[in-house]
Amino acid sequence: MSIQENEAVASLKILAAIARADGTVHNDERKSLAAAIESLELQTPVAMRDLLEAEVDVAAELAALESPEAREQIYRSAFFMAHADGACTKEEQSILDLVARETGVTPEQKAALERLFVPVRASLAPRAAVKKIDDPEARAAQVKKDVLKYGAVTAVLGAFPIPGLAIATDLGVIALQLKMIRDIGQYWGHAVDRNAAKSMLYGLGLGTGARLAVNNLAKLLPVWGSAIGAATSFASTYALGRVMEKFFAAGAGVEVASLRDEFEAAEKEGKKTYAAHKDEISQSERTNKATLEQLGKDLADGRITQEEMERRLGDLV
Repeated sequence: MSIQENEAVASLKILAAIARADGTVHNDERKSLAAAIESLELQTPVAMRDLLEAEVDVAAELAALESPEAREQIYRSAFFMAHADGACTKEEQSILDLVARETGVTPEQKAALERLFVPVRASLAPRAAVKKIDDPEARAAQVKKDVLKYGAVTAVLGAFPIPGLAIATDLGVIALQLKMIRDIGQYWGHAVDRNAAKSMLYGLGLGTGARLAVNNLAKLLPVWGSAIGAATSFASTYALGRVMEKFFAAGAGVEVASLRDEFEAAEKEGKKTYAAHKDEISQSERTNKATLEQLGKDLADGRITQEEMERRLGDLV
């Protein structure tokens, strides 16, 4: 299953129309969207300024989506973009309704997507196995070990989309990244609750509706492939770990959002680190493949919820 680049560009224009539907494209939304679009690696790059300032005829762009895959995917991506900031405005809902009508989305498909996009509710209470580490060298070594461990599992998820439910693996990656934030905080003696961890994640542009929307679009591009999905997931997890270490080391008064430039630099470093640790990642894939396949099947068949799948993914690290 794949889509043509012109369909990807048409889809991006629709997502941009949703992003600006309420009259304002917030700086965080702009940065998240820009980072996500960069990951598409289109042959003909799309300029963010043109994308967010040009008027969009949503109906005309929908008509440009000719393949069944593009027409099926656009509603999922539009849904996440509309809910990017946690609330869907009436202007965003109006575009979402148009997308649903024009692409034939059924009430059952809408309901399934809404069930899937349930915020992570699982408790992030401190784990007994994760203790504060006072020795700086020992703490740095443990954080490095954990970051590579979490990165390897999220890389496997990035390369292992569940047929028809690729978004489920993206949400799984987010759940694991939230757990990693909690663990790093505990090494520094901080108990990080769910809301605080999510705020940190969003402050760096991760876990946002914009990223989810574009990442799922990317998975239908012929050039994407499992290797790019794995590298992208690993790099974002690696960069998150590096930045969280600096955040907790800095103490009070530091805003996570102020570390975005460092995050972007660490993300590039993460792609190189991914290449250097392919053997460990391959081993993680071999170890967890059967479990992931079963979780995907159970989720697709409705035997478990997204929340339950994410809880079980946490047991892999």
